[in-house]
Amino acid sequence: MGCSSDVLLPDPSGGSDGPVTLTMVAGDPQTGQVGELLNPLIVRVLAGDQPAQGRQVAFVTEDPAAGTITPDTATTDTEGKAVAHWTLGTAPGDHLVVASLVGDTTATQIAEFRATAKAGAPATLSAASVLSQPSRRKQPVSTAPLVRVADRFGNPVPDVEVTWQVTAGSGELGSPTTLTNTDGKATVAWTLGGRIGVQKLTAAIEGVTGSPVTFTATVLF
Repeated sequence: MGCSSDVLLPDPSGGSDGPVTLTMVAGDPQTGQVGELLNPLIVRVLAGDQPAQGRQVAFVTEDPAAGTITPDTATTDTEGKAVAHWTLGTAPGDHLVVASLVGDTTATQIAEFRATAKAGAPATLSAASVLSQPSRRKQPVSTAPLVRVADRFGNPVPDVEVTWQVTAGSGELGSPTTLTNTDGKATVAWTLGGRIGVQKLTAAIEGVTGSPVTFTATVLF
């Protein structure tokens, strides 16, 4: 899952093995969930056409939200390879890690690793609208039921299926299931039945904390 990008670097040791090159071996680009450990970031350092052992390569994040790199400075092995491990941060977004040979002062001589962090699996379901409201029989509720789905870090999770079910009263739904939008929210049209009293609707996602969420409508006339 890598790409090859040769970058010409000066030889800090002043040796006679030829020019030093920094080559990206693997780890760019990647996509993962927030908090996830990605595949290793690997570069190779050559002196001429020979592996350069014992060279130090720095891996630096452009933004603290990108997560953590371990180690932040890696030493090349007998094959001239340096390896770092990138754990994504807790916020979705596009992030960048820059690898450079320690001792090189030319800012353009770098290797760039990019990764996109996406929201994690659904972890919580909560109401995003009023849970109880007065209503009229055989009429849509004045405020449509709305729920929010979030991952373990509180990020909204899109494209999650929410199951809706009338559990009291004989009301009707626009659909038995709806998907969350980019804000992690889902709603449904709820038209009440003809019965006076409390009518209920639930929103559920199996295995998620807070599920089901129960909405009530009190029909007085």
